[in-house]
Amino acid sequence: MPSMKNEKNATLFRSKLASGISKLIRRTARGLVAAGVLLGLPCSVLHAEVVISNLPNTVTGGSTVSNGTWKAILFTTGSSPTQLASVVVGLNPPTGATPPITPNVKVSLFSVSGGAPAAELTTTGLVSVDMQATQGLYTFFDASPFSLAASTSYALVVSSDASGIKWGRNQNTTPTASSGFQYDGFRQSLDGGGTWSSASISTDNAVAIDVVPEPAAVLLFGTGAVGGLGIFVGRTTCGRFTSRDSGR
Repeated sequence: MPSMKNEKNATLFRSKLASGISKLIRRTARGLVAAGVLLGLPCSVLHAEVVISNLPNTVTGGSTVSNGTWKAILFTTGSSPTQLASVVVGLNPPTGATPPITPNVKVSLFSVSGGAPAAELTTTGLVSVDMQATQGLYTFFDASPFSLAASTSYALVVSSDASGIKWGRNQNTTPTASSGFQYDGFRQSLDGGGTWSSASISTDNAVAIDVVPEPAAVLLFGTGAVGGLGIFVGRTTCGRFTSRDSGR
């Protein structure tokens, strides 16, 4: 009889322990994902990472964009889902214009079909850009992350309602890709996105695309790590940010 009682107690203990660990994992994952730090994951996993890069903006002038002349860079994502964190674009005033000027510029993300931009997925709309110099770098999308599917082609499209705005160049330098992303070339449209071509266009436009991990992917990674280790680290530090478990 004592052995049966001990076995029953052991079973009850294991059940309560498993339930407690499960609750702790859910609570901890939610809190730490919201804070941007999940179970001691490397900071490189949690911070924005430049995956397409061709900076700085080294020349005045550049590749013209306007209401009818659109320019695009094509890229393919890596094997894991990510979020578009920000885009930096080199922009210069029209030839002969003297800064400061405040033209409207539109940066959009398109799907890709047949090697060309197809459907608009998200956009900044026309936003006023304060150009204080003949060469500048300007950041877009930093307040509106957009989910990027894994192993999928996208196009970053730049246009303007002003005449002669220039997409600046990192002269004679081709964009580089990292973290499994792939640079797929530049395209241009002379009819407001109706048709696209790759002929007679510079391929050294100044641009940088930053991404962060998709939160759901980080959550799965983190909960798997906890399940495998069977422990919880109550405090993790990433750079100068620290997260604590409240115990509630």
